[in-house]
Amino acid sequence: MLICLAVDYRKADVATRERFHLAEQRLGEMYRRLIGGGVSELALVSTCNRTELYAWTETGGQDALERAVEHLAAVWMPDETERAKLLQTLTLRIGDEVGRHLMRLTGGLESQILGDGQILGQVRSAYRTACEMETVGPMLHRLFEIALRTGRRIQHETALSTGRNSVGAEAASVALRRFGSLEHARCVVVGCGKTGTRAARQLAKLGATDIVLINRTPQRAEELARSLRGRVASMETLHAEAAMADVVIVATGAATYTLSAETLTTARRNVGTAEQPLLLMDLALPRNVDPQSAHVAGVTLVDLDSLHPPIVAAETARRAAVPAAERIVEAEMRWLRHWLATGAARLAIRSLHDALVDLCRREVAFVAGDGVAERTAQRIAAKLLARPMHVFSDAIARGENVEELAEHLDQLFAAPPRRSTAEHALPRDPAPAPLAVAGAPLS
Repeated sequence: MLICLAVDYRKADVATRERFHLAEQRLGEMYRRLIGGGVSELALVSTCNRTELYAWTETGGQDALERAVEHLAAVWMPDETERAKLLQTLTLRIGDEVGRHLMRLTGGLESQILGDGQILGQVRSAYRTACEMETVGPMLHRLFEIALRTGRRIQHETALSTGRNSVGAEAASVALRRFGSLEHARCVVVGCGKTGTRAARQLAKLGATDIVLINRTPQRAEELARSLRGRVASMETLHAEAAMADVVIVATGAATYTLSAETLTTARRNVGTAEQPLLLMDLALPRNVDPQSAHVAGVTLVDLDSLHPPIVAAETARRAAVPAAERIVEAEMRWLRHWLATGAARLAIRSLHDALVDLCRREVAFVAGDGVAERTAQRIAAKLLARPMHVFSDAIARGENVEELAEHLDQLFAAPPRRSTAEHALPRDPAPAPLAVAGAPLS
């Protein structure tokens, strides 16, 4: 059974998302602890607008679902009070709806900014990390492969990603609207990841000529500075640079506040800019700017939620592309359903397949030797089982219960424990539960 637990912008504001965000330094720990409680496969997707856990449990039914959810939530938030709040906030999806949601997410249909051009890369990176942690198996491999393919198709075959659709680009546009011109504005960008880089490039595109780049890894800041003819400063001078700036955009991956309200106040007083207007934009999650900075004289603080409304105005063209994107999702869903059905069929006839392979291998070995016996046995078994596989797949796709027949086949053809050919069977993909749709919040 596929399971997805999600906390995103639809039900949670930035403070709540921050509360349940899985920082990079926690991911390794999470991956080590989350396997168990019936969960055999796992992948985590964590962005500024969402934290989502994708899991596979080999057993179906309500009891198995509840055990898996309880286990995932307990590792996510060990504190009981926080866990209770998490369960009230998150959205639970199971079965068919998990696949559809991930495809829509990867294609930009579930983003706060419709057609978000960054989400495809973020999902790809999350999948790569899960692979490195060795927590994905046949089910999640196939799920993410299809979802990533869906995202690429939507990007290339529709106009969903046209126009301004990133918080980095929007932040630069907010700065332009605030000052009218950026030609004489000193702009400081803290963090040179994808969001910070996009913000810096957009600032330059909109006329900014005085751009200061600050990054924990100086090499990345230096490379960007060369392309923008900007200047690099160190993290140690952050508050001093911010005090002398007109625009500061913060987009780091720090787990704590990078910019302190108290230190900023002192720095502005020391350089004589205490009353000068400063546009301070926090594009990070968790937030990297102390929220108290909003109360510093002359400072206007903008966060992720504040950036969303202006972006909505640029969505008209992209909304026209939504029907085409949805058709791509539904086409890919048919592939996923087919694979789920065939995977369940493979498992249902596993004992019969194993018995046939074992019989064929032994008989062929008498004639041709062990060298070709295994390959020949697999080919013969595949041809003999092609029709049963088709019948089983169709039955499962229709929602029919084939468990009783599968049990009979298992009893008839299961080999003894000492069998040596078990590892040569068809891939042991977990049998999916009936493809139920459930998207209601878990309370």
